[in-house]
Parts: sequence; structure tokens; C-alpha cells
Amino acid sequence: METTPSLNTPRKSMKKTLLIAGAAVVVVLGGLGTAYAKFDLFKSAKSVYLQSEAESMMKFSADASKAYGEYEAYMKPYLEKPVHSTTELSEITVDATIPDPQAQKILDMLKSAKLVMQSNIDEQKNQQSGNFEVHLQDKKLATIEYFLNDTLMGFRLPEFYSKYGYIDLKDRDAVKEKLGEELPKRFLTYRDLYTAVAIKEDEVKSIVTPYAMLYASNIKDSQVTMNKEASFSEEGLQANVRELTVTFNQEEATTLVKQLAEKAKADEKLFDLIYSRYHNVSTLMKDSGYPVEEISKDEFKKNYDKSFDDLLADITQTDKNSKDQIKMVVLVDGDHQILSRKLIVNEDNKDDTIWTSVAYSKGADTYYRYTLNAPEEGKEGELSFTYKATEQNGKKAGKVDILIKETKDPVLDFSTTFEVTKQDKKETGVYDFKLVAEDEYSAQPITLSGNVTLSETATENGRDSEGSIKFNFDNPTPDMPKGVSMKLKSKQEFGKALEIPAMSEANAINLATITDQQMMEIQQEAGMALEKFMAENEALVQQFMMP
Repeated sequence: METTPSLNTPRKSMKKTLLIAGAAVVVVLGGLGTAYAKFDLFKSAKSVYLQSEAESMMKFSADASKAYGEYEAYMKPYLEKPVHSTTELSEITVDATIPDPQAQKILDMLKSAKLVMQSNIDEQKNQQSGNFEVHLQDKKLATIEYFLNDTLMGFRLPEFYSKYGYIDLKDRDAVKEKLGEELPKRFLTYRDLYTAVAIKEDEVKSIVTPYAMLYASNIKDSQVTMNKEASFSEEGLQANVRELTVTFNQEEATTLVKQLAEKAKADEKLFDLIYSRYHNVSTLMKDSGYPVEEISKDEFKKNYDKSFDDLLADITQTDKNSKDQIKMVVLVDGDHQILSRKLIVNEDNKDDTIWTSVAYSKGADTYYRYTLNAPEEGKEGELSFTYKATEQNGKKAGKVDILIKETKDPVLDFSTTFEVTKQDKKETGVYDFKLVAEDEYSAQPITLSGNVTLSETATENGRDSEGSIKFNFDNPTPDMPKGVSMKLKSKQEFGKALEIPAMSEANAINLATITDQQMMEIQQEAGMALEKFMAENEALVQQFMMP
């Protein structure tokens, strides 16, 4: 009996294999900085390409380490010392015309309002406390206080009730019996999760380097061509460069993916790296009382192996006679730095550029552009990030652009120019931004523009900040404000001790074991406090009562 062979499955598999090969190349290139760091001089196109990958990756690694070091130095006081901060929002102005006179009164009163937040955080002891205050016409109206540690969470509204309400996770069984809610044994923090999944840089390098070597050994001289007379031009930088094109046909891409997958499947270091982080998070969640079902290491290994077995089975379905290709085109300067990179899939003699990147640092100028394209029939999917800066004489100025789109109209289009000036211990930044975002409830996008000004001054034991925020809607609908503005002020003090009040019957009520009698007492005291509040703020209350 004659059968008709399926042409669709191999076609899909071919493109998938090419894309997997391209993604794998980008991942393993991180190891070339270590693998080829000791090579001195290369002459063939393949050797020039590999040296350029190595040199560029080493520079990227050095830049990333420097940036992380600066970030770590900035964050160190927050992680090692208790931090007390006071943040104020004031002069809140909403430019809007509202038919409802009562709502308009609220907007008018915001101009004389001030929101103050006091915060105390001790990362070492996993403790937090603070309060949130509402001020109007230089008078404090109301406060909510809060505190939190590993097992205790509480709050208080002192103007309306004198005692704290709190939940102790040691009473989780009582809460479950009374409310039917399952509470954890302790509250997790981002630091807990970060510690569970953190990976050291050397650990990554030792694992990635063998894959980079495997990739390099797979490339044949015939796969790499070089044009020594190419040129590069973008955002003001022009340079004579060498254009290197690395081409993988279907068979070469399949071979590369197959060898990388087989190596990864048998790689105990890679498996242990992945499994140990999964186990760390699962153990953290279980020990903290969160419901989680952790599979055994053997079961995890079976799933790990199966993912590579499925990949290997998938790529064997490709058509070995296919003329489809994946090409990587890089432009390299005289210092073996890769200025630009393109990843191109050629299918049915049609080129689709999947990835484009440009990166350079020349003198005072730094420029990055990364674009991921996902072309589909009827769509123009794109995700791009662009950064440009010029830094000299203590001033850095530039722009940042972020674009996300599925069709010709963007889902998100954000851009900002910035100017940051440093003088002694003070740093001032001015940011002018524009935003266009898709509105799922309207055919017209949300469009706004604005300005943010912030200055930060390092003090002997902390940091002081102040600034302003303003944004305007370009095409507001009748029910939207035309614009919003406010001022911001913040003060941070490092090393200021944090104290959480001890809970007792005299000053607190356990919400897990609260009785009907206590509920009645709360209602009575809160009712009297509300009457007192309205009497003390009679003029304010009357403003809202009058039409």
C-alpha cells in the first residue's frame, strides 16, 4: 500500500533544530573567555572568530564584575546593618476636571496632604517595623503601625484602637481550625530565596567551559568566512572591521545540538548544579511550612534525562537533504572586540533575523542594543533594549529605550533620556521619559510623558534624597486626569537599632485566638475613637458633608 510522506513535521523540526543550535551557541560562548584566553595570534578566519569571541567575552565578564561590585558596595549597608528610613510624599497635584464636587474636593485637599512612611529593616535578624502616616494641612490625621519577623506579624491603628493585632505563626494550628487557612511556619524573604539559588561565578565557568571547547572543536574552517573590507556604523561610531560569517547547514546544526545534548545529559556537574538549587528551594519551602511536593533525586534525574532524550529524538526527524541554514554574522574591530552580532535563519531561501546585538565602549561613549525577533505569519514580534551614554567630567548623559511588540503597533514603547551629575558626595539625576502602552479596553494606546528629578547625598551614616515626579497623559479620556505631580523626600540611617514591641495581654490581641468578648471591646473602643476623631476634625468632616 502506498503512503504519502508528511512534509510538515521535518520542516518544523528543521527550524527548531536551527533555533536550538543558535541558542546553544550563545549560551556556551561564555566559556570561550577561559578556553581561548592564552592564544596569542590567529590567522585563519576560524581562529580570528574564536579569538574575538574569547576577547569579547573576557571584556564583558570584566565589565559585569565591575558593575556588580559597584552594586554590591551600594547595597552592602542595607544587608549588613539595620536601616531606618523616612520617606515623604507631598505637594500631590492631580490635574483633572471632575463633575463630582466631592471628588474634586479630595483632589484639592491632596495639595496640602503629606504621606509619611517610617521603615526599619534589619536583614541580619529578618525583622521589619514601621508606620504609615497621613498628614493634612500640617496635622497628622491617622497612622498605621506594623512589624514583622520570622514568625510574628502585627499592626496597630493608634488613633482608633490602643492595642496591636497580631498573628504568631506558632498558632498556625489554631488559625487553621478557626479560619480554615493554612499558614506557614515562618515568613520567607527574598534573601532566603536568593541564598537558596545563588551560584558562584567560578562554578558557572567550570561547567560552561567544556561546552565552549566542544563548540569550538565542532567548527570547521569551511564554515567560517571573513571579509576584511567591511565597515561598521551606528550611533556615531564608524570603524573598519572584519565581517566573520559562521554558517551551519542542517546536518552541522544537528550534529552540534546532538553532541551538546549528549554531553549535558551525562554531565554530573551540570545536573548537580540544577538539582541542588531545586532541592535547596524545596527544602527551604518545606522547612518554612509552605506546601510543596519535592520529587526524589532519582525521579529528578529521570526527568532531566528525558528532556534530553526528547530533544535528541526530535532532531533525528530532520531532513538531511534540507538546504536550510543558520548563520551568525559578527563584525570585529582591530582589538578583536565584537561590535555587532546577527543570528539569521535561512529557510526556503528566505532570511529571518532572529537576534541582533550591538555593543561597544569607545572613549567616553558606551552603547548597547539587543533585539530579539520572533517573526510569525501575520505578526512582527520584537523585544528590544537600547542604552547609550556619554560620560565625562563627572557627568553621564544618554538614553534608554525598551520596545515590545507583536504587530506593527507596540505593546510597550518606553524611552527616557537621562543626565546624572556627581559632585563630591551628591549625585543628581534628571530623567525625561515617554511611554506608549497597549490598552486592552480601548483601541487607542495609553500615552504619557513626564519628568523625574532625584538627588542623593551620602551622609556620615546614611543617605539623604529628594526629588520630584511629574507625568502628563497626552490624550486623556474624560474620566482620566491630565497629569499628576508630587515631591519626594527620603532620609536613610544605617546602624540604627530596630526594636519590635513584646506582645502581651496588656498591649496586644492575638487574632488567632480572639474571643467574642475581645471583639466587643474593640468595637466599643474603636467607636468612641471614631467619634473623637470626627469631633477633633469637625471642619474637615463638614467639608465633605457640604454639597
